[in-house]
Amino acid sequence: MKKALFLSLLSLCTGTMSAQKYTTYLFAFFSNNSPNGEQIRYALSDDAFNYTSLNEGRPVVASDTIALKKSIRDPHIIRAEDGKTFYMVLTDMRSDEGWQSNDGLILMKSTDLIHWQHTAIDFPTRFPEIQEFNADNLHAVWAPQTIWDPVAKKYMIYYSIGRHDIEYPTSDRRFNQPYFKLYYSYANEDFTDISTPKLLFDFGKASIDGDIVYDKANKEYVLFFKDEGRSVINPLGPNGGWRTRQGIMRATSKSVTGPYITEWRHLQKPGQFPVEGSSVFPLIGSDEFILMYDCYANGHYQFCKGNLKDFTYVKDTPTRGTFTPRHGSVIHITDAECKRLEAWSNLSIAVNNAKSAKTENISEQELTKRNSAIEMAEKTLATKSDAKSFDTARKKLEKLVTVK
Repeated sequence: MKKALFLSLLSLCTGTMSAQKYTTYLFAFFSNNSPNGEQIRYALSDDAFNYTSLNEGRPVVASDTIALKKSIRDPHIIRAEDGKTFYMVLTDMRSDEGWQSNDGLILMKSTDLIHWQHTAIDFPTRFPEIQEFNADNLHAVWAPQTIWDPVAKKYMIYYSIGRHDIEYPTSDRRFNQPYFKLYYSYANEDFTDISTPKLLFDFGKASIDGDIVYDKANKEYVLFFKDEGRSVINPLGPNGGWRTRQGIMRATSKSVTGPYITEWRHLQKPGQFPVEGSSVFPLIGSDEFILMYDCYANGHYQFCKGNLKDFTYVKDTPTRGTFTPRHGSVIHITDAECKRLEAWSNLSIAVNNAKSAKTENISEQELTKRNSAIEMAEKTLATKSDAKSFDTARKKLEKLVTVK
């Protein structure tokens, strides 16, 4: 009896571990500065360096259904501590309204990576008691990200805030540069609200695009960030005379909430400026990490590999066709999750093809059947979360529609 119980528990544990075996990289990103480009898109990879877009590059979630600004930027996605829930946070922003038009962020929660609960938070409205964050003084709330705080036992959301009351002059005397600092809040249990912002990191000049990773080997948190704005020279330490120049830097702390100590050096491939939007994630089955960042001035992404402290350049990722990523993030997913996303993508593509297919030379009865199949397929996309349902609906639709 005891042996049978032990074998049963072992089987259960083995099955759970097997279910969480990660095989694939999921890249969530936006693609350009147009309203159509400022949407959540997905791409998959088997090796962490080469990605193929899902849904032929079309959005996964329409921005006008989740964002106050009807556009989003900088999607950051994580898997929750329970292993089955996913969180995504995004910048609520429409760039064609200007770089000083953004006052908030978006919180999202999902159990299937397809259907998302969402909440848009406007800082002047949410925190009216903080005068520095009123609509006139707040410059922008940029690039939120999420990490689990094991001490507080809550999800910490951190982001950059620029304010007009702490600006400094640029080389162009007509303009001032907002002094961006990193702040943090804690999400509530439902992931629908955040606590009052607290200062996380003050670089001494503008810093944006924070990305925190826990370094198990050294038992410390590593904050990757972009040295934004005007260039400054570090007069102290071994890197005295070293100049910031809009690159990716590193800071470390024993606590996720800081204080962080800055390392005065850049991590990206030498000579490649400017870059932003770094995202660091582990290679599957390896102790090594990938550092990727957006070479936004050159129109591509760049990938490096290393140990969280030092990185070596690997390659530039081609950005062409349906894969033109801007500031995004990567997580590991299982084979089952990958197949579900691929089945969802295939059905979504089939629906798009069916809607655009020619209707000449088909009977009214055939057209009615086709429209009914499209309607059922759209209902499946909206309500189902399993690969089998997506595949069944796609096959039924493709039998009725021949795209020429």
